[in-house]
Amino acid sequence: MNYNKKLPLLIFLIIIFSIQLFSKDLFLQWKKVDRLNYIEENGKIFLNVSYLKHLEYDVISTSENLLIIKFQDTWSAVVFPNAQIAILNSSESLTLDKNNFKYINKNYYVELSTLAQIANLEYFTNSKGYYLNYNLAKLKSIDGFLMNERLRVIMEFSMKPEKYEVYSLTSAPGYLIKIYGAEIPEVSFSKTYNNKFLKQIKAMQHSKKEIWVTIILGAEAKKYTKITENGRIILDIELTEKFTAPIVVLDPGHGDFDPGALGYLGTKEKDVALKVALKTQELLKNKNIRVYLTRSYDKFVELYNRAKFANDVGADLFVSIHLNSYLENRSVRGSEIYYFSFSNDKYARKIARKENLDMKKNKDIIESRVIEKKNSIPESKKFAELLKKRIKENNIPFRSIHAAEFAVLAYTKCPAVLFELEFLSNPTVEISFKSGVYIDLFAKIISDSILEYFGLK
Repeated sequence: MNYNKKLPLLIFLIIIFSIQLFSKDLFLQWKKVDRLNYIEENGKIFLNVSYLKHLEYDVISTSENLLIIKFQDTWSAVVFPNAQIAILNSSESLTLDKNNFKYINKNYYVELSTLAQIANLEYFTNSKGYYLNYNLAKLKSIDGFLMNERLRVIMEFSMKPEKYEVYSLTSAPGYLIKIYGAEIPEVSFSKTYNNKFLKQIKAMQHSKKEIWVTIILGAEAKKYTKITENGRIILDIELTEKFTAPIVVLDPGHGDFDPGALGYLGTKEKDVALKVALKTQELLKNKNIRVYLTRSYDKFVELYNRAKFANDVGADLFVSIHLNSYLENRSVRGSEIYYFSFSNDKYARKIARKENLDMKKNKDIIESRVIEKKNSIPESKKFAELLKKRIKENNIPFRSIHAAEFAVLAYTKCPAVLFELEFLSNPTVEISFKSGVYIDLFAKIISDSILEYFGLK
């Protein structure tokens, strides 16, 4: 066998195989683009700009010196590749690199990141390929909450959608919301609710740039109010039937990559806090209390977003659940409770800084928040005392009630406490939680305190 003749062929086959193995595909609005429509050169990808017609763009290439891209009435780009400039929407100018354009057989091929800029598209790449998509607001979450006087539906997007319209349903009580300039990454969404006021929320991708959200109610609606802020659309729905059950938000601390305190046997604070919250929610079922959790599984939620969640749902009480640790002395144990340490001026500055408010221009807003917080402090102390009573009744060592400046307590409008259940660093305590005994006990302590606070049985 002549190995010298076989070697070049083998090398050639290896190179071809490697190119096929490691070469990435190009996707336009998630659909693969045929390789005949783009060029790979020196690590850059150039797409035949006429291919944008698949996204309903109008592409006009009048000459080698001029390229025009339009999308309906919302976007236009007049591009002068050789002059290295583009005019966007007849007003904004964009400086270009002429090396990012290729004019071949009267067709323009444009480098992907440059094409994204002049066509108002989103461009990103990963291990699987290169992606050019509509620059749409992505639906991040959607949920419904029963508040004291209304039902609130909150839709959160990655950015502000173009516009939305609300229509009454004809086949059932409820609303249809048409949201333009938006998409659902998961294609569709549906959530069923176990109460007589709200039955279901469904969302689907109606077209490439339009989402339809259907809210199916269990009771007739009187009217609705629309609220738009940043990337959120909020619909407050007033129903014909009143509901007055108080709202409690339970906040299991930490989550996901943040385990919190660790026990000697590897028990994680995030897991214990969640189990106690879920058990508390179970104990309060059918007790005429609406209970929401800031997280119901192992995920991480930013501190401010935990408080914001409570404010969004109109919480009447907020309980943040944590566990303590003292590794220097594992015999230390006992419960601790915290409420917010309040100072008018200091709190006003804190709210202004966090929520991007001007101390002079937004004086009324800041003052109303200060008053709300000031009024909630006595009620926070009241609930802390109820927890203390239940802790002692169950022979759990009690350490103290303290004022503190935890973020979750600072930004909640309602009465709020942070409950350090016990010291997870104590082996006896850790075993009690691992066995489930303390999960049940502390859930009962919290649920009984909540029932007493609202005067319920």
